[in-house]
Amino acid sequence: MKKIGYLKGYQLDESLDFQKRELKNKGCNIIFKDSFASSKEPVSGFARLLTRIKSGDCVVIYNFSTLGFSLSQLVDHVIAIHEKGATLYSIEEAIEITTIMPVIDIFKLLKQIKFQINVDRTRPARNNAKIRGLKGGRPEKISDRQTKEIKRLYLEDIPIKSICERLKISRPTLYKYLKR
Repeated sequence: MKKIGYLKGYQLDESLDFQKRELKNKGCNIIFKDSFASSKEPVSGFARLLTRIKSGDCVVIYNFSTLGFSLSQLVDHVIAIHEKGATLYSIEEAIEITTIMPVIDIFKLLKQIKFQINVDRTRPARNNAKIRGLKGGRPEKISDRQTKEIKRLYLEDIPIKSICERLKISRPTLYKYLKR
């Protein structure tokens, strides 16, 4: 039985050294790699992997989200490996797929994988937005000018209720901006 590794990055410049090291620690001498492959692009490293594996071999991956760009691609890849007679082992999830798993375990695993795929796919966009100085989340309700006005009115002993009515904000919002 040969252990054959497969790794994939979601960005062209992403370092795959950590995945590679983990695959080698699990005894993989042959490792196939793909850097960024969407569900519409051909997966050349995975295609080469399929030509190399034989019945009884074990395909080792770091985690299931690296095996497919989408849930449907993941399922297709697992089926392709199974049809070749090979087993599949995921290091992070510590799961070896050799036979049919109980249905409940499959659905739990699919839920985790779907979440991880979404995280891996959105990470590059979040990082790029951070570099451009964009911040995610809900926009601030109060501007910097209004924050200064809240502090000024508070220091002038204007009642909290009056400040809130004047700026159309709640008491908790007022206190949040007073702390800043």
